[in-house]
Amino acid sequence: MTSISLQVVPTTETTRRSLRSTMISKPSTSTALTPESEPNAPLLPGASVGDIVTVRLTLTPENGFVPENLFDSSGTISFVLGWGNYLPAIHELVTGMKVGDHVENLSIDAGFGKRNSDMVIEVPKSNLKKIKTMDKIVEGATLNLQGDIHVLVVKVTKDTIVVDANHPLAGSSYSCSLTVLNIDRMPTNKLEYTDIQDKESQEESPFEIATFAMGCFWGVELAFMRTPGVVGTRAGYTQGVVADPSYQEVCQGETKHREAVLVVYDSRVVSYERLLAVYSERLIATASQYKIDLFKEEDEESLQYKHGIYFHNNEQRRLAEEFLASNVHRYEEVEVLKSAVFYEAEEEHQQYLYKGGQASRKNARETIRCYG
Repeated sequence: MTSISLQVVPTTETTRRSLRSTMISKPSTSTALTPESEPNAPLLPGASVGDIVTVRLTLTPENGFVPENLFDSSGTISFVLGWGNYLPAIHELVTGMKVGDHVENLSIDAGFGKRNSDMVIEVPKSNLKKIKTMDKIVEGATLNLQGDIHVLVVKVTKDTIVVDANHPLAGSSYSCSLTVLNIDRMPTNKLEYTDIQDKESQEESPFEIATFAMGCFWGVELAFMRTPGVVGTRAGYTQGVVADPSYQEVCQGETKHREAVLVVYDSRVVSYERLLAVYSERLIATASQYKIDLFKEEDEESLQYKHGIYFHNNEQRRLAEEFLASNVHRYEEVEVLKSAVFYEAEEEHQQYLYKGGQASRKNARETIRCYG
């Protein structure tokens, strides 16, 4: 499975670690803030994985490509480098750039990969003897192969057909103009609960961290991704008793972990109260569904899908308790606990609905299609 790593390339099963342990062990060239770092240490040049990067961006589709409007493609955007969302090509481009660096009209991949000539295959018609409707196999037709693989028929001859198994949008691209406006370090000293009362220490970074559980982590993660001021999200496991749990182990229930979403947000743009409101909206939207859990026995208590708010400081605790107290009848089964070690889920669970074609644009209002 994917490790608790902020590297783009997944690491091996044996190196999986908590998000905190990975963040504080980044190479010395990283701009990430570790608990041992001096609060006023100067930023090192060049953006690296785990940094919070703010850019001014304009993406213009090239060569007639008509994209789905899934993410913000223009304006000022902030994101955690290497944490997904937007385009992989944007993350690759920004890595190593410095504040003030600029590119103009650079052609970048639209996220569907390059066209691969090896995926265009000529097939003898003799291989298709089982097909009784050969007359319907014409140029432009789509064939559904075993494994639910869709291919496009691009040529038909007397003895063969030529099919293209590339994604229909393979080779699509954007013209990208981008300026790096700011590079901030991840506030790693806020990854877990702290009761530090020193105002200066608490305010050393405008970026805060929050953790929420609401059953399946896919739906609530997308809700937070759409929230202005949220710069990064990770799906994962927390509040358990076993280190480095896998999804399979969490499903078995013995690790006692909850599926949860860790949210990194800019407190200058969005308040913790607003995040609670987003959480509430998602609870209301799924209320009739999560009361009937199809994935466990009726009398079984599932911690995996337990609802919870896990505060990272005393102010979050106060706000969470006030929020629940004002809605006690609706949210009486939501637990409020100190944030604990957070283990990143496997890569296939990260931003699952966005990868499946649901919009993550800021302020998007399309219905989130997920039971949790």
